[in-house]
Amino acid sequence: MHHLPCAGRLRASVILLHGYAARAETQRGDGAAFVDEGIEVVLPDAPGHGGREDGRLARIAALPEPQRMAAILAIAREWVAELPALVARCRERGAERVGLVGVSMGGFAALGALTEPGLFDAVAAVLSAPVLVDPARMPDVCPPLLLGLAGRDAAVPPEPGRRFARAYGAELHEYPESGHFMRGEDWCDLWGRIGDFLRRHLARG
Repeated sequence: MHHLPCAGRLRASVILLHGYAARAETQRGDGAAFVDEGIEVVLPDAPGHGGREDGRLARIAALPEPQRMAAILAIAREWVAELPALVARCRERGAERVGLVGVSMGGFAALGALTEPGLFDAVAAVLSAPVLVDPARMPDVCPPLLLGLAGRDAAVPPEPGRRFARAYGAELHEYPESGHFMRGEDWCDLWGRIGDFLRRHLARG
């Protein structure tokens, strides 16, 4: 796990979840954009990824669809189950508020975490869909949510995310010319909007 410390007294943590077949350190540059006065960034490796590599990625790569996607979603579910302990560690260090940002597979996990009441104070999911969201388990009070989608995303088609954003009342940003690997200018614009979103909801007080 990588940690980008804040300036000044810790008030909030942002947990940043990477995508499939990536690792925590690949998001360090992106995560640095969220570091602010009192806001740190925590970058964990997903199960089977990075420092937790256990051979499953090679096995998954050999699978045909849809078994491959099912295996990726299984990793995302495993990650969701780990998030409460990670949040507890952030709060033990002094974080009064905790935000969550997930990219692709990490975004699936971020949306899946919405069913955990009171766990996060703000959630942003990028290039993902609400596959792991169980409507029957949604709490009465849900955290603010931002979704970032790509109009030409063939890996994660945007329509399920659009529908979920409307039903949830989420802040939605869609980039019609980008695919799953977003154009640089679109990524920079979206990342700036996520940073603003996090500061609005985590930097209070």
